[in-house]
Amino acid sequence: MSVNTSFSIQSIESIHLAFKNTPSYWESYRANEGDRQTDRFEFKQGWQTVYARYIETPLVKVTLSDGTIGWGEANSGIGPEIVCVIINDMLAQMINGQEFESPAALWNFQYDTQRGRGYSSGYWLDALAAIDIAVWDAIGKREQSPVAALLAPNPRTRFDVYLSGIRRSTLQERSDHVNSWIDTGLKGAKIFLTGDVSKGIDELDGLIEGSPDMEQWMVDTLWMCSPESAELGKTEYGKRNVRFFECPLQPEDLAGHQILVNKPGAPIALGEHFRTRYQMELWVQQPRGLDVYQPDIGRTGFSDYMVQMQIASQYGIATTPHMGSGVSVFQAATLQCAAVASDEYLQEFQGGLSDRLDKASDTGWKYADGGFVLPDRPGIGVEINESLLEPFIVRK
Repeated sequence: MSVNTSFSIQSIESIHLAFKNTPSYWESYRANEGDRQTDRFEFKQGWQTVYARYIETPLVKVTLSDGTIGWGEANSGIGPEIVCVIINDMLAQMINGQEFESPAALWNFQYDTQRGRGYSSGYWLDALAAIDIAVWDAIGKREQSPVAALLAPNPRTRFDVYLSGIRRSTLQERSDHVNSWIDTGLKGAKIFLTGDVSKGIDELDGLIEGSPDMEQWMVDTLWMCSPESAELGKTEYGKRNVRFFECPLQPEDLAGHQILVNKPGAPIALGEHFRTRYQMELWVQQPRGLDVYQPDIGRTGFSDYMVQMQIASQYGIATTPHMGSGVSVFQAATLQCAAVASDEYLQEFQGGLSDRLDKASDTGWKYADGGFVLPDRPGIGVEINESLLEPFIVRK
């Protein structure tokens, strides 16, 4: 049965949300290890990436010409107001009132407007992703279908997840936290380590000993290994049956990752930094620079995610979506994508972020027994109560 995916946008608006006086992305993990903080940002020793001191995000509302409303969200925790400016002051003028045959056609149109100027990544593409998610959500609601069923004919109706990060202060607290999740049926967890493999092995061994019933462990070093330490980590984490070793080298280092993939040890996973098919294709071609592909839906949107997953599949590489910093809309979009992804890997889940919108968000995605069931709801499976957003809106 063919589905009508054509549409016209009546209006679009992006809102900067901030969740002050709530735990940061890292909660109490590695706190007071020489952190440097500003009003909004923090740096952790051993990691180059800046993080927000409290969760911030750009939420997008799209209203189609028939009045159907859809919601989107980009993974832009640092400077979400930039995405809001791009959407409200630029893209809205380009796309409001225009007819498009599909969300993919809209994504391509917006990409083309700036591709000749080199806007092939960053905030411009984050804005495209948020709009794409919102439009698919609206079309799903209009067609009375979950987005996953519009993306693929037979989406998974249930899938298991792994916990992303064990954000507690001490090793004992981390083990206790993992064990509490195991009691719910959780089968996997990912830990965040630095490029110091010796310390990383100690942490992983401690967690394995403290949580012996955990079935799968994943390791993410946030791009901080040298070629030498990455090779050592791949070997040592592989000996401990780590499901994959994520983001070992610098994100631009294709040649280094190509060499690393061929070393013995744990499989190499990455992909969260790619926005488009044009960035990722060289990494999955032979000689490939990864074993597991992890696109982030808050940066790709649904439309290009599907293209990227198909490209990876052509080269025999499985896709499992990355889930970074965002709230219920972004999480729901990611889980819709998980429903059409490979069943070879557990799906990443940010257990501490889904409830930040509190009563302003009503989600059909309910964690139980180690995973999620695809909600019998149209769109992405989330409804937003606009009247309850005000406490979180940042106004300049």
